[in-house]
Amino acid sequence: MILDAHGIRVALPAGWSGKVFARSPRTATLHAGDFQLPLSEDGEFGPESTSEMPPEASFLALTEYRPGAGLKPGNGLFAPRGIRLPLDPAGFSSSGLAHPRPGQIGMQHFFSQAGRAFCLYVVIAGPRAGRRRQLLVLNHVLGSLRVAPR
Repeated sequence: MILDAHGIRVALPAGWSGKVFARSPRTATLHAGDFQLPLSEDGEFGPESTSEMPPEASFLALTEYRPGAGLKPGNGLFAPRGIRLPLDPAGFSSSGLAHPRPGQIGMQHFFSQAGRAFCLYVVIAGPRAGRRRQLLVLNHVLGSLRVAPR
């Protein structure tokens, strides 16, 4: 399945669900997971989605930040260009979660791409033994990500 909206395009494997939405005209958010995402409205970092994750699942949120008030794509926290792939397994921990839950680990990466500022938030649930497979699929999904300039 291809998601393509608000200048964000990503290919999702079979069995994944996702959506791209915008709460304001100048920002967009992508949610994707290897489980059925809830139909209800969710926050930028997916508190509803991550609360409903199955025991061995993956979720990602890509949230755009609006420039202004000192925030400028390519500067400060958003200085890194693009997403560093492959994702570093050592970068995941329970302290990387926006909404800590037992059995989940997460990571955040702030970056700029196509003149836009983003935070990538990834959550993995399940035992350590399955994480390599989860990271391989997440890397594949993120490798398909394309961002168009505003």
